[in-house]
Amino acid sequence: MELAGKVAIVVGASQGIGRAYALALARAGATVVATARNVGSLPERGTLAEVVQAGKGEPGNIIALGCDAEVEGDVIRLVETTLANFGRIDILVNNAAIYPHYDALAIDTGEWDRNMRVNVRGPYLLMRHVVPHMKAQGAGSIVNITSKSAVTSARGTAGHVDLMLYGVTKAALDRMTTWFAEELQPFGIAVNGLSPGAVLTDTWRSIAPADAAAAEASGRGKRPVPEVMGPALVWLAGQTVLTGRLLHTDEFRNSWP
Repeated sequence: MELAGKVAIVVGASQGIGRAYALALARAGATVVATARNVGSLPERGTLAEVVQAGKGEPGNIIALGCDAEVEGDVIRLVETTLANFGRIDILVNNAAIYPHYDALAIDTGEWDRNMRVNVRGPYLLMRHVVPHMKAQGAGSIVNITSKSAVTSARGTAGHVDLMLYGVTKAALDRMTTWFAEELQPFGIAVNGLSPGAVLTDTWRSIAPADAAAAEASGRGKRPVPEVMGPALVWLAGQTVLTGRLLHTDEFRNSWP
């Protein structure tokens, strides 16, 4: 239980990659505060209630707290509630994001602003309110979930033609990651970006079913389960020295650490 005694917040944990991360951290012994907008009252697919149920019996513990990362008041309550219950925050995983497709030259200004609020401002608000407590502890690990869309174009790939805005938001998140890594290194706080790669989430299957099916058939896509997604994230969650890196899950134990 390499993370026993650690307290982690996983933002966007109700399904897909975030669900896998929450379960992986609990398997590593951490107490996990899993957050999303949809808590749910029954353990149904896509709810935090289901994640809590799935985590029963793990060495760590998962609790659910509703939080809309677009709303600063929600973020403040999340941090205050976590501290009130557990006294510390050791790990922050910024996973919440939206992944819509647009004609690159016809993006409504309201949609542009919403993507920026969720994918860029949301992680910033979480860091803004978590970091002071990590500084007081003298240690912490922040993992921002990014994407290769930040640096490469997938134009011509089915299902990925209209991801310009998503790529812009992830590029902004990458720069925020490297900036805060340098800023927070003297305080023993690591800040890294982790790109999960092609993951066969419900979101991908619904937005681009043909591309998801092709990825699955070719072996390019992987299932969002703790065994697949967890090892790279758990390793980074335990770091306080390695910082400022933008890493890819598929390269874990090959080109890094």
